[in-house]
Amino acid sequence: MKKIIINQNLCIGCGTCVAIDPDNFELDEKTFTAKVKKRTKQASAQSPTGGKTKTAISSCPVNAISIQ
Repeated sequence: MKKIIINQNLCIGCGTCVAIDPDNFELDEKTFTAKVKKRTKQASAQSPTGGKTKTAISSCPVNAISIQ
């Protein structure tokens, strides 16, 4: 199963991924960086290869998001 990975060292917390795909991404209130929603990690509720997710990944200005 593929999963979404966010490199926290690269993420600048701009929120682009959250704006494009709020079903899979949210901003961490403590670190102000993006994170994958827990329900997505556990239940794979949204396919990481879906259209909105691919757009969010490719829209990251620092290329901090990948699928593995």
